[in-house]
Amino acid sequence: MLFNNIVHLKALLMVLTAAVGTVAGGTMLSSYVNGGKVGPSFVLTINPSSLHLEQGTTLSSTVSILSVNGFSGTVSLSVFFEGSKLTTSLSPTSVTVPANGTGKSSLAVTATPTSTIGSYNIIVIGIASSHGKTTYASSELSVQVVSNQDFTITSSPSSIVNNFGSTNITTITVASMNGYSGTVALTFTAPFGYFTVTGSQNPLTLSSGGTNSSTLTITTSLSTNLGTYNITVTGTAGSRTHSTVISLTVVDPIAPPPVIESLKLNAYQFINGTSLSLILQNIGNSSVTLQSYVVMDSSGNTWSLSNLVGPMIIPNGLGTAIILIGANCQGCVYGGIPGLFFQFNMGQTYTVTVTTIMNNQFSFTVTR
Repeated sequence: MLFNNIVHLKALLMVLTAAVGTVAGGTMLSSYVNGGKVGPSFVLTINPSSLHLEQGTTLSSTVSILSVNGFSGTVSLSVFFEGSKLTTSLSPTSVTVPANGTGKSSLAVTATPTSTIGSYNIIVIGIASSHGKTTYASSELSVQVVSNQDFTITSSPSSIVNNFGSTNITTITVASMNGYSGTVALTFTAPFGYFTVTGSQNPLTLSSGGTNSSTLTITTSLSTNLGTYNITVTGTAGSRTHSTVISLTVVDPIAPPPVIESLKLNAYQFINGTSLSLILQNIGNSSVTLQSYVVMDSSGNTWSLSNLVGPMIIPNGLGTAIILIGANCQGCVYGGIPGLFFQFNMGQTYTVTVTTIMNNQFSFTVTR
């Protein structure tokens, strides 16, 4: 039976607490005793058991119902809030659990753009009735709703060729997101070896919806070793921290410039559950041809294709790479837990790593 009435749920929670208490992880379990033996029952768990949720976003946890002592049957699930509510969705709301097995449901939690910032406790209750006996269990999900106001930081250009002993400049731009206003402090991390990095304006002040910029001056000396270095510029506003990386290649002005492969993700689109289109921009100084790719989900499961044909992207040009997985990719190889990653799921983040014919790798993060 499924209790939808809040009053009934509160009463049930009081009964559960009084009868069996709360065990580690916020899970409560009820079972009956028959002849001194614990009868069939089930345990309900939530993973992850805590979510860090920005306003205007949705995250999910997996609700697992584990059979105990041979329990089997249908468990009805419902959600109970203490205090203010968030929007939740259980799918499915009734789960069939096999004896000594596990049933699963997905709990999606949504914070609207106007949801109150703070901590929320969500209790998922499972109830099963059979032959006049009622078995129940519950588990708690902790949700921390945080502000979605933020900023971005970029550098242009982000790839520089420097004749040692000379000076180059790049523009660091911060932009308000979701109405953020305030100051962003910039810090620079440069490698050792006769480098000087200075910014024209620091900190930067942002108005809601606005942008602000600082000119970064990078100077090398005649003693700087030739090679490629990364300079990291970090912007900090309270607990918000974002970085941009500048690739600086120091060369001998007499020698010809080295071949530099560099790709930037310009845009992307999920065509369907097994197809992804990446629009890549060549920001290096030579043509780039892709020969393979690897797609990894957040659990480390992968799809890889070792014989990708193209595309070839000329300097400053754009090229489209079609990334296929699952049944849509005949030559792909799967690595990971069987059956766990067979399509691109809504709200999930994936890492795509492409390899060029010069064996340079470039990784991009995409979210469906």
